[in-house]
Amino acid sequence: MKSKKLLVIMMAVMLSILLSGCSASAMNANSWSGLSADTEKAYLANGSLVYAISLDNGSVVWQYPADKADTKEAYFAAPVLTEDGQLLLASAGTAHSLVSLNPVTGVMNWSFGDSDGIWIASPIAVDETIYAPNTDGKLYAFDLNGNFLWAKHLGGPLWSQPLVDGDFLYINSLDHNLYAFDIAKEDVAWAAKLSGAAPGSPLLGADGTLYSGSFGAKVEAVNSATHSTKWDFATAGWVWDALALDGESLYVGDLDGNFYAIDAANGDLIWGPVKPNGTILGAPLVTDDFIVIGTESGTAYAYEHDGSTLWQQVIGGQLYSAPVQGGELILFSPMENDSILVALDNEGKQVWQFTPEN
Repeated sequence: MKSKKLLVIMMAVMLSILLSGCSASAMNANSWSGLSADTEKAYLANGSLVYAISLDNGSVVWQYPADKADTKEAYFAAPVLTEDGQLLLASAGTAHSLVSLNPVTGVMNWSFGDSDGIWIASPIAVDETIYAPNTDGKLYAFDLNGNFLWAKHLGGPLWSQPLVDGDFLYINSLDHNLYAFDIAKEDVAWAAKLSGAAPGSPLLGADGTLYSGSFGAKVEAVNSATHSTKWDFATAGWVWDALALDGESLYVGDLDGNFYAIDAANGDLIWGPVKPNGTILGAPLVTDDFIVIGTESGTAYAYEHDGSTLWQQVIGGQLYSAPVQGGELILFSPMENDSILVALDNEGKQVWQFTPEN
């Protein structure tokens, strides 16, 4: 089946990057990237290097490490900006590094490398604490200076960034569970069974409903008060990344190349599925005017909120990472492409592209 075949390919790609002695340029060209942005810069974690790139023109502001790539590091997770002015990086490399940088200069603040597993998920900062899920099934906690506080075992491998509502962290796991972690008690409050492994983050609706997609080929809505399933929606293929929620509409793509709009209240299909030209792995990006996705075939699509196609743009490579909005730009990081970051305007036209030096 296509979904299972693609999962095997993705696992093989990650493993090959982790175990290879590839040069930095080879890793950059072939790496699944983590991408985030503020109003001035894009932060691109790609292979063994992390870049801060100006949104004005696509030029490099800084590179980490500054001198040369560290082949013990492999960055897949999106960098995280904290309110106290840090940029957090999670590495899936053999050094098991969780790193804090100064986002202005790219200089390291602190580093932690004593986990049992690797970091595929992005961490999250809540008040004075940083929470970092690990593939060893543990949730690690640090203060803002990087001092280790504790590690609590939740279940299976944790691949997704937690969601926070103030009192709880909600974390999807590959062990088919959605966990609610009580921040005050520093322990698991409850777990809800999902239909499959869930590598993407959950979403939280205004009414307290949690939404997750999984390798069970379903989107599921869980009542956070009763911990029970409210409804589920069957997709044709597995769901890899997070969903997108816009008011009463959920948007999701699957590994069979279908894109759906679902009623968040009852799980009914609003429209779709529409079928772009390839598998959809990255979460959709919802803007005021449209919804943007990327496909394995290297094409970006913008859909109106009624499901009609607004524009499409061939970028090249494979668009596995979720698109990100940076200022007035829409950013994509292609895999298997010379340019590892491409900026589009709201009409889908290319503004600039970033190609690292060899």
